[in-house]
Amino acid sequence: MNFQVSNFPVIEQLCHSPNQIVLLVLILGLAGFVSGMIGFGFASFGAAVLWILPPREGIPLLMLLSACSQILSIGQLRSSMTPLKEWWPQGPAPYVIGGWAGIPLGLWLLSHLDAKLLCCIIGLIVVGYSLWTIMRPSGMSPWKHTLPGALSVGLLGGVVGGFCASPGSVMVIWANLLGLNKEEQRAMVQPYILAMQLMALLIFALRGGVFSGCLGIIWVCSFIVILITTRLGVAAFWRLSNSGYNRLVMILLSISGVSLIAKGWGFWNELFAKFDHFVFSL
Repeated sequence: MNFQVSNFPVIEQLCHSPNQIVLLVLILGLAGFVSGMIGFGFASFGAAVLWILPPREGIPLLMLLSACSQILSIGQLRSSMTPLKEWWPQGPAPYVIGGWAGIPLGLWLLSHLDAKLLCCIIGLIVVGYSLWTIMRPSGMSPWKHTLPGALSVGLLGGVVGGFCASPGSVMVIWANLLGLNKEEQRAMVQPYILAMQLMALLIFALRGGVFSGCLGIIWVCSFIVILITTRLGVAAFWRLSNSGYNRLVMILLSISGVSLIAKGWGFWNELFAKFDHFVFSL
């Protein structure tokens, strides 16, 4: 079968708009770099592609590339990741189980409660915590890890992910409260985010009609960008001190919180209307 660009309208549009291709590469490159360096945040920076690509291609592309970035960075950081045999009860398994259980409740809240108000509340909490963490005195006693606490935090993350697409923020705050170093934080947070992303992709796949040939072509081309920038981000991560990493995490968390507040107040309506279906990714 002969490949004809005209069979893929989105790709044809990009071929006639070199500026859009450059902008798309820059957006995805920044998202991949941030995700590789911090361990989350791909969606926060990558969502701008929805101004270039239609939701049918843009949303699943973000989900696929975000999951790819997580897998790539986890692979590069495998020496500091928790072995699978140790995932229960001290590792990520309780959080993942709680998160998967919380997703249906979050979707129910999205359908039955004022999602805009909930997003504003969560956003204010995230921003408030981030600012407090940046300004708080050092030497505060860390919280203790417990199995009930891990299940509860994972559940809360799943609920938040279900109604406002930001489960990672809960895990990032919890990892910070536990006083973990940068490697321990990523060993806890990244498997959780990846598990939520894989669940979201499964839901999209079961719905059908989401993954198309056009999406596949754009994904293959974009993956090269993510492969390079994620590796660069991980390289930058190794150069960060624990305090420097924590400051960057709080800055990115603040940006995520402000985005949630903006979403709740109705700013950037067109972008977030498209973004509503991009669930379970920070």
